[in-house]
Amino acid sequence: MFTINDFDQCYIPKPNSQAYKLLLLLLENNEVLECELTRIFNGRQRSPLQSLGGGTYCWNIINHTNDKGVIFARSLDPRHKSGSKLDDAKARAERKSEYKQDSHKLAKQGRIRESTAFLESIKAKSELADLVSDAANDDYYNQQTENEKATTAPTVTASSSNTGDEGSQTNHQPKKESK
Repeated sequence: MFTINDFDQCYIPKPNSQAYKLLLLLLENNEVLECELTRIFNGRQRSPLQSLGGGTYCWNIINHTNDKGVIFARSLDPRHKSGSKLDDAKARAERKSEYKQDSHKLAKQGRIRESTAFLESIKAKSELADLVSDAANDDYYNQQTENEKATTAPTVTASSSNTGDEGSQTNHQPKKESK
């Protein structure tokens, strides 16, 4: 049986990390049931799986599925445990190639979707602006606003030295202080 020390340390996650814990499980067992991973990682095994299979470590993890495509167990590619550095390197190279292809595909999808997402954001802003404009012209909304102004707006008397008159009264809302 292979131990963690039999591998180049650049492929080993930091000790005590979730990815390290997962790697130990996969090295010690031919297959680890998904329900066991769910129990051990409290349903959060996705992150350690992504870390191990990602571009840094490139462990080739095999998902065992039932006839409905549901993952019931996971295991390491047997070439990692074969004892052959060449087989281990091939398994990692395959995983890295697959990972980079997936990454490229996601980048393309994002680029293709960018213009659509931009147009959707402009449309959403336009809809918001229309609602604000409609609210400004809405009699019910304006009546509420007038009622609020009438009950909250203080009356201010300007001195004659500022206006040239005996004094004028104005109703206005106090300025909001910026935070």
